[in-house]
Amino acid sequence: MIKNQLYKKCLDILNQQLEKYQNEIALVKEALEGENSPSEEDDGGKGEMLNELEKYARYVETTEKTKEQLKRIDVSQEHQVVANGSLVETEKNFFFITVALGKLDIDDNKNYYSISTDAPIYAHLKGKKAGDSFAFNNMNYKIVNVY
Repeated sequence: MIKNQLYKKCLDILNQQLEKYQNEIALVKEALEGENSPSEEDDGGKGEMLNELEKYARYVETTEKTKEQLKRIDVSQEHQVVANGSLVETEKNFFFITVALGKLDIDDNKNYYSISTDAPIYAHLKGKKAGDSFAFNNMNYKIVNVY
């Protein structure tokens, strides 16, 4: 089932992001531990590293929250109208209503976009069903199917 593939792809992307951010945190911590400058004048580098540490910690927190949002979605549920967890097929592309990750590639030459219910286009998709049309960003879309 295509929704399962897309869900797995989203999970993989989030896990890769988490791993990347955690590796960055480890590198910064290692650099901080290697910093043995007792001079107060030479604190600029340490302050920058602490800022980097905080930045990556925020990234980890945001990514973990996104992952939790994704895990709450039941992709086995079929939808008649567009809602959270739907896969919407339009004449142009597919929208996977889950979390905001952008374009997904699952090697089948189709255009899939993982969007959240906060995405501006979702306001135009919500509650629509197969056969309905909508316009967004000067483009017209026709919904072929909702899964």
